[in-house]
Amino acid sequence: MAVGQATAVAPANIAFVKYWGVQDAALTLPYNESISMNLDRCLTTTSVQFDSGLETDEVVLKLHGQNELVAAGRPLERVVAQLDRVRSLANVQSRARVRSTNNFPSDAGIASSAAAFAALTTAAATALGLQLSDQELSVLTRRSGSGSACRSIPSGFVHWRNDGTDQGSYAGSVAPPTHWALADVVAVVDPGVKSVTSADNHRLVATSPYFAVRLQEVAGRVDQALTAIRDRDLGQLGIICEGDAVSMHVVAMTAQPPTFYWNAGTMAVIHALRRWRNEGLFGYFTIDAGPNVHVICDQRAAAEMDNRLRSLPEVQFTIVNGPGPGARVIEAGASAMRAEGSRQE
Repeated sequence: MAVGQATAVAPANIAFVKYWGVQDAALTLPYNESISMNLDRCLTTTSVQFDSGLETDEVVLKLHGQNELVAAGRPLERVVAQLDRVRSLANVQSRARVRSTNNFPSDAGIASSAAAFAALTTAAATALGLQLSDQELSVLTRRSGSGSACRSIPSGFVHWRNDGTDQGSYAGSVAPPTHWALADVVAVVDPGVKSVTSADNHRLVATSPYFAVRLQEVAGRVDQALTAIRDRDLGQLGIICEGDAVSMHVVAMTAQPPTFYWNAGTMAVIHALRRWRNEGLFGYFTIDAGPNVHVICDQRAAAEMDNRLRSLPEVQFTIVNGPGPGARVIEAGASAMRAEGSRQE
């Protein structure tokens, strides 16, 4: 017998100031705060139906460019663990059918897990009638183990605040998507699955001799990024993005064992951006845990930037994003709709 069902959409996000390293793995508490922008084109859609007649959770994934597959092993365990957190809050035992689809490459440094767990948590909480504010939903989503997923809950430009406590580590919007006409042109140089996961590297940060230096720098970058967003200052934001991305990857490269996410295509895009800035086309790179490059630019320059990036032989394809809304329910059963109406925007 069905208990409740809902379908939610959630965006990937790009961090201008990165989350890198967990000080409490059980709660996914980061060492530092971070700043990000939700993306309007890189999306995951997830349906959750709780059914008291099921004996186990059933999870089907439809990843970009792949056939449907029934989740097993670690991917299934992570979904079930998050469903258990939601079930515990709702005080129900029913198992669930989950179907999740995304429209961009997974595990390639484009925050696929962030979109996936934000969509999963939003759909599951709504299906079970939980009446959660965005802050409460962000905290619950963060606990999934994909910390950056908490940034995909609120809309637009987002600040993941962190005071080192469970309830004090959550993401909130600092500006709506309409505040600033930015573009994120993702230059995909390798759509494949990265060899070392972000989760593995979050546990290794303390082995890098540079990590302490990064922590000293990052708080100032958070403040500077917030100011740049407030003032719509692309030049200042670009400096912050590039500096923080290099800082994060230096930590990965100097951890034990080291991880080298960048490849020749990554460097080709970086060098091209530097040339184009000298020619008056302003775009700035940031790179998550993978080889693919996010190019931050003004939306008026996005078409030219996209054309130039696609002309590079190392770039397989591009995805052009603007700022987007956060996680939202697009369909819910009658019993679940009451909870959706209570969400605080």
